Amino acid sequence: MMNSENKKGTPKGRGALIALCVVLSIILVVLVAATVYVEVTLGRIRRSDQQSTLSSSEMDDIINATDPHDPDFTGPTYDKDDVTLPSDTAPEIINGEHVLNILLVGTDNDGTYRGRSDSMILCTIDTEKKTLTMTSFLRDMYLNIPGYGKQRINVAYMVGGFPMLYDTLRENFGVVVDYGVEVNFDSFTEVIDRVGGVDITLTSAEASHLRGQGYDVYEGVNHMDGATALAHARNRTTGYDGDFSRTNRQRAVLEALFVKASTLDVASLMGLVDVMIPMVVTDMSNTEIISAATTLAPIMSELELVSQRIPADGTYEMAMIDGMSVLLPDFDANRKLLQETIGDN
Repeated sequence: MMNSENKKGTPKGRGALIALCVVLSIILVVLVAATVYVEVTLGRIRRSDQQSTLSSSEMDDIINATDPHDPDFTGPTYDKDDVTLPSDTAPEIINGEHVLNILLVGTDNDGTYRGRSDSMILCTIDTEKKTLTMTSFLRDMYLNIPGYGKQRINVAYMVGGFPMLYDTLRENFGVVVDYGVEVNFDSFTEVIDRVGGVDITLTSAEASHLRGQGYDVYEGVNHMDGATALAHARNRTTGYDGDFSRTNRQRAVLEALFVKASTLDVASLMGLVDVMIPMVVTDMSNTEIISAATTLAPIMSELELVSQRIPADGTYEMAMIDGMSVLLPDFDANRKLLQETIGDN
C-alpha cells in the first residue's frame, strides 16, 4: 500500500535541490557564453575521472550506517530480506535526437572526492517542444543498485560515480542519461547575488519564519539577495507538508532565477563564470559542452520550465528498513509518469 504522507527531510544537504536547479539554469546560460573564450573557461572545469574515491571501509561505514531514531515516525518497519523490489529492468524511455538528458548531482563537499549524492535532478531539454523538465529523484528512494543490491539511491554515485548512477536510473526507471554534472554549493549565494537578486512572493507564514531568522522580509513580493533566497529555499518548517512545501519554495526560487539569468547580457553572464567553475565536475568533454551550448543558444530565452519529483505524490511508502529511513516507490506508477513527461509521446 502506498502512503502519501510526506517525509521529513534530513538536516544534511537541505539546500541542495534548489541549488541544483539553479546551477542547471546558470550552467546552460554560461555554456553559451563560454563559447566566446572556450580555452580559458573549459580548461578550468574539473573532470569526473580526476576525483578520488573513499576507501572501501569508509564506503562500508556509510552504507551500513543507521538513521537517528525519529519518535514521530509511525510507518512500517521491515528487514531488508522481507522487501521485494522489481526483478525486471524498466523499459527504456525513448528520446529522439532533439532531447538532451543532463543529470545534475548535488554534493556538499569540494568535489575533490566522490561521496553520496545529496540531490539528483535529471534535466531534460527538448529542443522541439522548447521545454526544460527538471525531475528530482529523492535521495532516500530504496531500489536496486547494480552489483550492490538493495540500497538508497544516493549510494550509487559514491560507489561508482556517474556510470553507476546512470545504470541505476536506467535499470529502475528506464532513464537514459547523456551527461552528468556534479555541483558544489558553497558559493551558491554568490550566484544569486551576481544576477542582482531575485523576486520571490512570500506567504505570511513564510515571511514570519524568515523574520525569525533575522531577515527583513514581509508578506508579498520581496527582492531577495542570495542569503535570503537560500534561507527561504531551505525552510522545511512552514506548511503542513514539510519537505514537499520546501520543494515548492525551491522551485519558486529557481523559476525566479532562471527568468533573471535568461535576460542578462553577455558581459553579465561572463561574470558568473568565476563563480560557477569551482562548483562543477563533469564527464562532458569540451567538444560535448560546445555542442550542447551551440544547440541551446537559440532557444535559451524560450524554454518553458517544468518541474516534477520521483517518487510522485501518492506513489511511495515511507518505511524503516534495517534502521534506515527510506521511500519505497511504486515503480510501475513512476515509470509511467516518466514515460509520459520526458519520453517521446
